[in-house]
Amino acid sequence: MNCVVLCGGSGSRLWPLSREKLPKQLLPIVNENTMLQNTLLRFKNMDIAKFILICNKDHYFLIEKQLAELRITNALIVTEPMGRDTCAAIAIGTLLGDPEQDTIVVPCDHVFDDDAFEVVVKKGLEFTNDFVVTFGIQPTHPETGYGYIETDQDTSETIKFIEKPGLEKATEYFESGKYYWNAGVFLFKNKNMLECYKNYAQDILQMCQLTLQYTEGVDCPDTKLIHLHRPLFIQCRPTSVDYGIMEELCSDASSLVGKITIPYNSTWCDIGSFGALHEFLDGKDDNGNIVKGDILLENSKNCYIETENALVAAANVENLVIVNTRDALLICDKSRTQDVKKLVDILKKNQRGERIVHATENRPWGWYCNIEGKDDGSSGFKVKRIVVYPGKRLSLQTHEHRSEHWVIVKGAGKMQLGGDQLTVTANQHIYIPKKTLHRIENTGEENLEFVETQIGDYLGEDDIVRYDDDFGRI
Repeated sequence: MNCVVLCGGSGSRLWPLSREKLPKQLLPIVNENTMLQNTLLRFKNMDIAKFILICNKDHYFLIEKQLAELRITNALIVTEPMGRDTCAAIAIGTLLGDPEQDTIVVPCDHVFDDDAFEVVVKKGLEFTNDFVVTFGIQPTHPETGYGYIETDQDTSETIKFIEKPGLEKATEYFESGKYYWNAGVFLFKNKNMLECYKNYAQDILQMCQLTLQYTEGVDCPDTKLIHLHRPLFIQCRPTSVDYGIMEELCSDASSLVGKITIPYNSTWCDIGSFGALHEFLDGKDDNGNIVKGDILLENSKNCYIETENALVAAANVENLVIVNTRDALLICDKSRTQDVKKLVDILKKNQRGERIVHATENRPWGWYCNIEGKDDGSSGFKVKRIVVYPGKRLSLQTHEHRSEHWVIVKGAGKMQLGGDQLTVTANQHIYIPKKTLHRIENTGEENLEFVETQIGDYLGEDDIVRYDDDFGRI
Protein backbone atom coordinates (compact mmCIF):
# COMPACT_ATOMS: atom_id res chain seq x y z
CA MET A 1 0.00 0.00 0.00
CA ASN A 2 0.90 3.65 -0.31
CA CYS A 3 1.09 5.82 2.80
CA VAL A 4 -0.11 9.42 2.46
CA VAL A 5 1.29 11.54 5.28
CA LEU A 6 -0.47 14.85 5.89
CA CYS A 7 2.32 17.23 6.92
CA GLY A 8 0.46 20.54 6.87
CA GLY A 9 -0.68 22.61 9.82
CA SER A 10 1.05 25.21 11.94
CA GLY A 11 0.63 23.71 15.42
CA SER A 12 -0.27 27.12 16.81
CA ARG A 13 -1.29 25.74 20.22
CA LEU A 14 2.35 24.73 20.76
CA TRP A 15 3.70 28.24 20.16
CA PRO A 16 6.44 29.41 20.74
CA LEU A 17 8.02 25.99 20.05
CA SER A 18 5.93 25.53 16.91
CA ARG A 19 5.82 28.32 14.33
CA GLU A 20 4.67 28.73 10.76
CA LYS A 21 8.10 28.16 9.21
CA LEU A 22 8.97 25.28 11.56
CA PRO A 23 5.76 23.67 12.89
CA LYS A 24 5.41 20.96 15.51
CA GLN A 25 5.37 18.02 13.07
CA LEU A 26 8.96 18.85 12.09
CA LEU A 27 10.18 19.20 15.69
CA PRO A 28 11.38 16.60 18.24
CA ILE A 29 8.50 16.99 20.69
CA VAL A 30 8.20 13.61 22.44
CA ASN A 31 11.63 12.01 21.82
CA GLU A 32 14.82 12.51 19.81
CA ASN A 33 12.99 12.05 16.50
CA THR A 34 10.63 14.60 15.00
CA MET A 35 6.90 13.90 14.97
CA LEU A 36 7.14 13.26 11.22
CA GLN A 37 10.01 10.81 11.67
CA ASN A 38 8.10 8.92 14.37
CA THR A 39 5.16 8.64 11.96
CA LEU A 40 7.33 7.20 9.19
CA LEU A 41 9.04 4.75 11.55
CA ARG A 42 5.61 3.48 12.61
CA PHE A 43 5.46 1.68 9.25
CA LYS A 44 8.90 0.05 9.42
CA ASN A 45 7.41 -3.46 9.58
CA MET A 46 4.70 -2.84 6.96
CA ASP A 47 5.04 -3.17 3.20
CA ILE A 48 4.88 0.44 2.00
CA ALA A 49 5.25 0.90 -1.75
CA LYS A 50 5.65 4.66 -1.47
CA PHE A 51 5.35 7.38 1.15
CA ILE A 52 3.55 10.44 -0.27
CA LEU A 53 4.22 13.42 1.99
CA ILE A 54 1.95 16.41 1.36
CA CYS A 55 3.33 19.61 2.85
CA ASN A 56 3.62 23.36 2.67
CA LYS A 57 6.05 24.52 -0.02
CA ASP A 58 8.19 26.28 2.62
CA HIS A 59 8.92 22.97 4.39
CA TYR A 60 10.03 20.61 1.63
CA PHE A 61 13.77 20.96 2.26
CA LEU A 62 13.28 20.21 5.96
CA ILE A 63 11.36 17.06 5.07
CA GLU A 64 14.06 16.04 2.58
CA LYS A 65 16.63 16.31 5.36
CA GLN A 66 14.51 14.30 7.81
CA LEU A 67 13.90 11.56 5.22
CA ALA A 68 17.65 11.38 4.57
CA GLU A 69 18.33 11.01 8.30
CA LEU A 70 16.08 7.91 8.31
CA ARG A 71 17.50 6.68 4.97
CA ILE A 72 14.01 6.48 3.49
CA THR A 73 14.22 6.52 -0.31
CA ASN A 74 10.71 5.38 -1.37
CA ALA A 75 9.16 8.77 -0.78
CA LEU A 76 7.55 11.49 -2.88
CA ILE A 77 7.24 14.99 -1.43
CA VAL A 78 4.26 16.94 -2.77
CA THR A 79 4.19 20.65 -1.94
CA GLU A 80 1.00 22.69 -1.77
CA PRO A 81 1.23 26.35 -2.84
CA MET A 82 -1.63 27.05 -0.41
CA GLY A 83 -3.33 24.83 2.13
CA ARG A 84 -6.77 23.68 0.96
CA ASP A 85 -7.49 21.36 3.92
CA THR A 86 -7.50 17.56 3.96
CA CYS A 87 -10.09 16.85 1.26
CA ALA A 88 -7.92 18.20 -1.56
CA ALA A 89 -4.72 16.75 -0.05
CA ILE A 90 -6.19 13.24 0.17
CA ALA A 91 -7.55 13.52 -3.38
CA ILE A 92 -4.03 14.31 -4.61
CA GLY A 93 -2.52 11.41 -2.67
CA THR A 94 -5.16 9.02 -3.97
CA LEU A 95 -4.72 10.10 -7.60
CA LEU A 96 -0.97 9.51 -7.33
CA GLY A 97 -1.61 5.81 -6.63
CA ASP A 98 -2.92 2.98 -8.80
CA PRO A 99 -6.73 2.57 -8.63
CA GLU A 100 -6.38 -1.03 -7.40
CA GLN A 101 -3.84 -0.07 -4.74
CA ASP A 102 -4.58 0.40 -1.05
CA THR A 103 -3.75 3.72 0.59
CA ILE A 104 -3.49 4.62 4.25
CA VAL A 105 -3.76 8.31 5.19
CA VAL A 106 -2.18 9.42 8.47
CA PRO A 107 -1.58 12.69 10.31
CA CYS A 108 2.02 13.25 11.38
CA ASP A 109 1.46 14.74 14.85
CA HIS A 110 -0.15 11.81 16.69
CA VAL A 111 1.47 9.26 18.99
CA PHE A 112 0.50 5.58 18.82
CA ASP A 113 1.78 2.31 20.21
CA ASP A 114 3.43 1.22 16.97
CA ASP A 115 2.89 -2.51 17.48
CA ALA A 116 -0.78 -2.09 18.33
CA PHE A 117 -1.19 0.30 15.39
CA GLU A 118 0.29 -2.29 13.03
CA VAL A 119 -2.24 -4.88 14.26
CA VAL A 120 -5.30 -2.69 13.56
CA VAL A 121 -3.98 -1.58 10.16
CA LYS A 122 -3.50 -5.20 9.08
CA LYS A 123 -7.03 -5.94 10.27
CA GLY A 124 -8.28 -2.96 8.28
CA LEU A 125 -6.66 -4.27 5.10
CA GLU A 126 -9.14 -7.16 5.18
CA PHE A 127 -12.00 -4.71 4.48
CA THR A 128 -10.64 -2.35 1.81
CA ASN A 129 -12.28 -4.13 -1.13
CA ASP A 130 -15.70 -2.93 0.02
CA PHE A 131 -15.21 -0.31 2.73
CA VAL A 132 -13.54 2.96 3.59
CA VAL A 133 -11.94 2.08 6.92
CA THR A 134 -11.59 4.56 9.76
CA PHE A 135 -9.97 4.02 13.14
CA GLY A 136 -11.52 5.05 16.44
CA ILE A 137 -9.71 5.72 19.68
CA GLN A 138 -11.44 4.34 22.77
CA PRO A 139 -12.22 7.46 24.86
CA THR A 140 -10.83 7.58 28.39
CA HIS A 141 -12.77 10.69 29.43
CA PRO A 142 -15.12 13.34 28.01
CA GLU A 143 -12.96 15.45 25.69
CA THR A 144 -13.98 18.64 23.87
CA GLY A 145 -10.77 18.94 21.85
CA TYR A 146 -11.29 15.91 19.56
CA GLY A 147 -13.74 14.93 16.86
CA TYR A 148 -15.89 11.84 17.41
CA ILE A 149 -17.08 8.89 15.32
CA GLU A 150 -20.43 7.26 16.08
CA THR A 151 -20.55 3.53 15.32
CA ASP A 152 -22.93 0.59 15.38
CA GLN A 153 -21.58 -1.55 18.21
CA ASP A 154 -22.84 -4.77 16.64
CA THR A 155 -21.61 -4.32 13.05
CA SER A 156 -18.82 -1.69 13.50
CA GLU A 157 -20.49 0.34 10.74
CA THR A 158 -19.52 3.99 10.77
CA ILE A 159 -22.70 5.98 11.39
CA LYS A 160 -21.62 9.59 11.81
CA PHE A 161 -18.62 11.94 11.99
CA ILE A 162 -18.99 14.65 14.63
CA GLU A 163 -16.86 17.78 15.05
CA LYS A 164 -15.49 18.82 18.44
CA PRO A 165 -18.48 18.90 20.85
CA GLY A 166 -19.20 20.89 23.98
CA LEU A 167 -18.64 19.33 27.40
CA GLU A 168 -22.25 18.19 27.84
CA LYS A 169 -22.27 16.33 24.52
CA ALA A 170 -18.77 14.96 25.08
CA THR A 171 -19.93 13.50 28.40
CA GLU A 172 -22.99 11.98 26.70
CA TYR A 173 -20.80 10.40 24.01
CA PHE A 174 -18.35 9.02 26.56
CA GLU A 175 -21.05 7.44 28.70
CA SER A 176 -22.96 5.89 25.77
CA GLY A 177 -20.06 3.68 24.63
CA LYS A 178 -21.06 4.15 20.98
CA TYR A 179 -18.57 6.87 20.16
CA TYR A 180 -14.82 6.91 19.52
CA TRP A 181 -12.37 9.74 19.21
CA ASN A 182 -11.48 10.30 15.56
CA ALA A 183 -7.87 9.21 14.97
CA GLY A 184 -7.72 11.01 11.61
CA VAL A 185 -6.50 7.80 9.93
CA PHE A 186 -8.17 6.44 6.79
CA LEU A 187 -7.55 3.19 4.90
CA PHE A 188 -9.12 2.43 1.52
CA LYS A 189 -8.70 1.03 -1.95
CA ASN A 190 -8.02 3.99 -4.23
CA LYS A 191 -10.85 3.23 -6.67
CA ASN A 192 -13.35 3.24 -3.79
CA MET A 193 -12.20 6.60 -2.49
CA LEU A 194 -12.24 8.04 -6.02
CA GLU A 195 -15.84 6.84 -6.33
CA CYS A 196 -16.65 8.76 -3.16
CA TYR A 197 -15.08 11.91 -4.62
CA LYS A 198 -17.10 11.49 -7.83
CA ASN A 199 -20.29 11.26 -5.78
CA TYR A 200 -19.68 13.89 -3.08
CA ALA A 201 -16.82 16.21 -4.07
CA GLN A 202 -16.58 16.04 -7.84
CA ASP A 203 -15.43 19.66 -8.11
CA ILE A 204 -12.43 18.97 -5.86
CA LEU A 205 -11.58 15.76 -7.72
CA GLN A 206 -11.67 17.46 -11.12
CA MET A 207 -9.54 20.37 -9.96
CA CYS A 208 -6.98 17.99 -8.42
CA GLN A 209 -6.89 15.97 -11.66
CA LEU A 210 -6.23 19.17 -13.63
CA THR A 211 -3.60 20.24 -11.10
CA LEU A 212 -1.66 17.00 -11.54
CA GLN A 213 -2.03 17.18 -15.32
CA TYR A 214 -0.19 20.51 -15.35
CA THR A 215 2.29 19.75 -12.54
CA GLU A 216 5.85 19.11 -13.71
CA GLY A 217 7.44 15.77 -12.85
CA VAL A 218 4.28 13.81 -12.04
CA ASP A 219 4.83 11.30 -14.84
CA CYS A 220 8.50 10.67 -14.05
CA PRO A 221 8.85 7.44 -12.00
CA ASP A 222 12.07 8.65 -10.35
CA THR A 223 10.59 11.95 -9.15
CA LYS A 224 11.17 12.65 -5.44
CA LEU A 225 9.65 16.14 -5.31
CA ILE A 226 6.78 17.85 -7.12
CA HIS A 227 5.39 21.34 -6.61
CA LEU A 228 1.64 21.37 -7.35
CA HIS A 229 0.55 23.75 -10.11
CA ARG A 230 -0.40 26.87 -8.21
CA PRO A 231 -3.06 28.56 -10.40
CA LEU A 232 -5.13 25.37 -10.53
CA PHE A 233 -4.64 23.95 -7.03
CA ILE A 234 -5.60 27.16 -5.24
CA GLN A 235 -9.00 26.93 -6.96
CA CYS A 236 -9.82 23.77 -4.98
CA ARG A 237 -12.65 24.25 -2.54
CA PRO A 238 -11.14 24.18 0.98
CA THR A 239 -12.85 21.62 3.21
CA SER A 240 -11.91 18.68 5.40
CA VAL A 241 -12.32 15.09 4.27
CA ASP A 242 -14.63 14.61 7.26
CA TYR A 243 -17.07 17.19 5.87
CA GLY A 244 -16.45 16.72 2.17
CA ILE A 245 -16.48 12.91 1.99
CA MET A 246 -17.12 11.01 5.21
CA GLU A 247 -20.25 12.83 6.41
CA GLU A 248 -21.74 12.47 2.93
CA LEU A 249 -20.81 8.78 2.75
CA CYS A 250 -22.31 8.09 6.17
CA SER A 251 -25.64 9.65 5.15
CA ASP A 252 -25.82 7.93 1.73
CA ALA A 253 -27.81 4.72 2.19
CA SER A 254 -27.47 3.85 -1.51
CA SER A 255 -23.66 3.97 -1.67
CA LEU A 256 -21.94 0.88 -2.99
CA VAL A 257 -18.91 1.81 -0.90
CA GLY A 258 -19.31 0.85 2.75
CA LYS A 259 -17.81 2.44 5.83
CA ILE A 260 -16.47 0.71 8.90
CA THR A 261 -14.62 1.80 12.05
CA ILE A 262 -11.99 -0.37 13.69
CA PRO A 263 -11.33 0.41 17.36
CA TYR A 264 -7.81 1.11 18.58
CA ASN A 265 -7.47 0.59 22.33
CA SER A 266 -3.81 1.24 23.09
CA THR A 267 -1.59 4.31 23.69
CA TRP A 268 -2.63 7.35 21.66
CA CYS A 269 -2.20 11.08 21.95
CA ASP A 270 -2.88 13.98 19.66
CA ILE A 271 -0.07 16.31 20.69
CA GLY A 272 -2.19 19.39 20.13
CA SER A 273 -1.37 21.44 23.22
CA PHE A 274 1.12 21.72 26.06
CA GLY A 275 -1.51 20.24 28.37
CA ALA A 276 -1.71 17.10 26.21
CA LEU A 277 2.07 16.98 25.97
CA HIS A 278 2.49 17.20 29.76
CA GLU A 279 -0.07 14.45 30.27
CA PHE A 280 1.57 12.15 27.72
CA LEU A 281 5.26 12.48 28.57
CA ASP A 282 7.03 10.14 30.94
CA GLY A 283 9.79 11.41 33.20
CA LYS A 284 7.79 13.58 35.58
CA ASP A 285 9.54 14.40 38.83
CA ASP A 286 8.06 13.62 42.27
CA ASN A 287 5.88 16.73 42.05
CA GLY A 288 4.52 15.94 38.56
CA ASN A 289 6.71 18.43 36.71
CA ILE A 290 8.13 17.95 33.21
CA VAL A 291 11.29 20.00 32.78
CA LYS A 292 13.53 20.45 29.74
CA GLY A 293 16.66 22.58 29.84
CA ASP A 294 18.24 24.61 32.62
CA ILE A 295 15.43 24.69 35.22
CA LEU A 296 15.51 25.50 38.95
CA LEU A 297 12.35 24.65 40.94
CA GLU A 298 11.28 25.29 44.51
CA ASN A 299 8.01 23.87 45.82
CA SER A 300 6.38 23.80 42.36
CA LYS A 301 3.94 21.14 41.13
CA ASN A 302 2.38 19.76 37.93
CA CYS A 303 4.13 22.18 35.59
CA TYR A 304 5.54 21.89 32.08
CA ILE A 305 8.69 24.04 31.88
CA GLU A 306 11.09 24.20 28.93
CA THR A 307 13.90 26.63 28.16
CA GLU A 308 16.11 26.94 25.11
CA ASN A 309 19.20 28.49 26.71
CA ALA A 310 18.56 30.80 29.69
CA LEU A 311 18.03 29.57 33.25
CA VAL A 312 14.36 29.46 34.30
CA ALA A 313 13.66 29.52 38.06
CA ALA A 314 10.16 28.98 39.46
CA ALA A 315 9.06 29.00 43.10
CA ASN A 316 5.70 28.09 44.65
CA VAL A 317 3.79 27.72 41.37
CA GLU A 318 1.39 25.00 40.24
CA ASN A 319 -0.19 23.88 36.96
CA LEU A 320 1.73 26.29 34.77
CA VAL A 321 3.24 26.01 31.31
CA ILE A 322 6.44 28.03 30.96
CA VAL A 323 8.24 27.89 27.61
CA ASN A 324 11.24 30.14 27.11
CA THR A 325 12.82 30.39 23.66
CA ARG A 326 15.51 32.78 22.45
CA ASP A 327 12.96 35.40 21.36
CA ALA A 328 9.69 34.62 23.18
CA LEU A 329 8.40 33.55 26.62
CA LEU A 330 5.04 31.83 27.16
CA ILE A 331 3.39 31.55 30.59
CA CYS A 332 0.00 29.83 30.67
CA ASP A 333 -2.36 28.00 33.01
CA LYS A 334 -1.94 24.31 32.14
CA SER A 335 -5.71 23.77 32.13
CA ARG A 336 -6.17 26.48 29.44
CA THR A 337 -3.42 25.61 26.97
CA GLN A 338 -5.92 25.52 24.07
CA ASP A 339 -6.03 29.32 24.47
CA VAL A 340 -2.44 29.67 23.25
CA LYS A 341 -3.96 29.79 19.77
CA LYS A 342 -5.67 33.06 20.77
CA LEU A 343 -2.25 34.55 21.49
CA VAL A 344 -1.07 33.45 18.06
CA ASP A 345 -4.11 35.15 16.52
CA ILE A 346 -3.11 38.37 18.31
CA LEU A 347 0.45 38.04 17.02
CA LYS A 348 -0.96 37.65 13.50
CA LYS A 349 -3.22 40.67 13.89
CA ASN A 350 -0.24 42.74 15.08
CA GLN A 351 1.96 41.37 12.27
CA ARG A 352 4.53 40.04 14.72
CA GLY A 353 7.27 37.95 13.14
CA GLU A 354 7.52 35.71 16.22
CA ARG A 355 4.40 33.91 14.95
CA ILE A 356 6.18 32.88 11.76
CA VAL A 357 9.85 32.23 12.46
CA HIS A 358 12.13 31.32 15.33
CA ALA A 359 15.22 33.31 16.17
CA THR A 360 16.96 30.41 14.43
CA GLU A 361 15.53 30.05 10.93
CA ASN A 362 16.12 27.13 8.58
CA ARG A 363 16.93 27.66 4.93
CA PRO A 364 17.47 25.15 2.08
CA TRP A 365 21.20 25.86 2.27
CA GLY A 366 21.54 25.74 6.09
CA TRP A 367 20.33 28.04 8.85
CA TYR A 368 20.91 31.34 10.61
CA CYS A 369 20.28 32.73 14.07
CA ASN A 370 19.56 36.36 14.92
CA ILE A 371 21.79 37.31 17.84
CA GLU A 372 21.26 41.05 18.21
CA GLY A 373 19.47 43.95 16.51
CA LYS A 374 16.11 44.74 14.90
CA ASP A 375 14.82 44.53 11.35
CA ASP A 376 13.50 48.10 11.31
CA GLY A 377 17.01 49.52 11.64
CA SER A 378 16.28 51.31 14.91
CA SER A 379 19.28 49.60 16.49
CA GLY A 380 21.51 50.61 13.59
CA PHE A 381 22.92 47.11 13.26
CA LYS A 382 22.03 43.42 13.37
CA VAL A 383 24.26 40.42 14.13
CA LYS A 384 23.57 36.92 12.78
CA ARG A 385 25.25 33.54 13.05
CA ILE A 386 25.05 31.78 9.67
CA VAL A 387 25.75 28.11 8.87
CA VAL A 388 26.01 26.72 5.31
CA TYR A 389 25.84 22.95 4.77
CA PRO A 390 28.52 21.15 2.71
CA GLY A 391 27.86 21.49 -1.02
CA LYS A 392 25.27 24.26 -0.55
CA ARG A 393 25.41 27.94 -1.48
CA LEU A 394 23.40 31.07 -0.89
CA SER A 395 21.71 32.94 -3.73
CA LEU A 396 23.62 35.47 -5.81
CA GLN A 397 22.27 38.69 -4.29
CA THR A 398 22.58 42.37 -3.41
CA HIS A 399 21.14 44.55 -0.62
CA GLU A 400 19.76 48.04 -1.10
CA HIS A 401 19.80 49.28 2.49
CA ARG A 402 22.67 47.62 4.30
CA SER A 403 26.34 46.82 4.19
CA GLU A 404 27.68 43.62 5.77
CA HIS A 405 30.80 42.47 7.57
CA TRP A 406 31.46 38.72 7.58
CA VAL A 407 33.92 36.93 9.87
CA ILE A 408 34.52 33.29 8.90
CA VAL A 409 34.79 31.20 12.07
CA LYS A 410 34.68 27.60 10.78
CA GLY A 411 35.03 25.66 7.54
CA ALA A 412 36.09 26.66 4.05
CA GLY A 413 34.39 27.93 0.92
CA LYS A 414 34.51 30.17 -2.09
CA MET A 415 32.88 33.53 -2.52
CA GLN A 416 31.90 35.88 -5.30
CA LEU A 417 32.30 39.52 -4.25
CA GLY A 418 31.50 41.94 -7.05
CA GLY A 419 33.67 40.72 -9.94
CA ASP A 420 36.17 38.90 -7.71
CA GLN A 421 36.33 35.21 -6.79
CA LEU A 422 37.68 34.58 -3.28
CA THR A 423 38.69 31.54 -1.24
CA VAL A 424 37.56 31.90 2.38
CA THR A 425 38.68 30.07 5.54
CA ALA A 426 38.46 30.58 9.30
CA ASN A 427 39.73 33.94 10.66
CA GLN A 428 39.04 35.87 7.45
CA HIS A 429 37.01 39.08 7.33
CA ILE A 430 35.01 40.17 4.27
CA TYR A 431 33.38 43.58 3.82
CA ILE A 432 30.34 43.76 1.50
CA PRO A 433 29.25 47.34 0.63
CA LYS A 434 25.64 48.18 -0.20
CA LYS A 435 24.44 47.08 -3.66
CA THR A 436 27.47 44.79 -4.14
CA LEU A 437 26.83 41.45 -5.83
CA HIS A 438 27.86 38.54 -3.56
CA ARG A 439 27.43 34.83 -2.89
CA ILE A 440 29.16 32.24 -0.70
CA GLU A 441 29.41 28.47 -1.19
CA ASN A 442 30.57 25.72 1.17
CA THR A 443 33.21 23.70 -0.68
CA GLY A 444 34.37 21.70 2.33
CA GLU A 445 33.13 18.57 4.09
CA GLU A 446 32.07 20.31 7.32
CA ASN A 447 29.65 23.14 7.95
CA LEU A 448 30.83 26.59 6.90
CA GLU A 449 30.05 29.08 9.65
CA PHE A 450 30.39 32.85 9.82
CA VAL A 451 29.17 35.82 11.85
CA GLU A 452 27.46 38.56 9.87
CA THR A 453 27.13 42.13 11.14
CA GLN A 454 24.67 44.25 9.16
CA ILE A 455 24.73 48.05 9.26
CA GLY A 456 22.00 50.18 7.67
CA ASP A 457 18.73 52.05 8.01
CA TYR A 458 16.65 48.92 7.29
CA LEU A 459 17.71 45.36 8.13
CA GLY A 460 14.73 43.18 7.19
CA GLU A 461 15.10 39.83 5.43
CA ASP A 462 13.17 41.18 2.45
CA ASP A 463 16.05 43.53 1.59
CA ILE A 464 17.43 40.95 -0.85
CA VAL A 465 17.54 41.18 -4.65
CA ARG A 466 18.29 37.69 -6.03
CA TYR A 467 19.91 37.19 -9.45
CA ASP A 468 20.53 33.43 -9.32
CA ASP A 469 19.32 30.80 -6.85
CA ASP A 470 19.55 27.02 -6.57
CA PHE A 471 16.18 26.82 -4.81
CA GLY A 472 13.87 28.73 -7.15
CA ARG A 473 13.45 31.80 -4.94
CA ILE A 474 14.02 34.48 -7.58
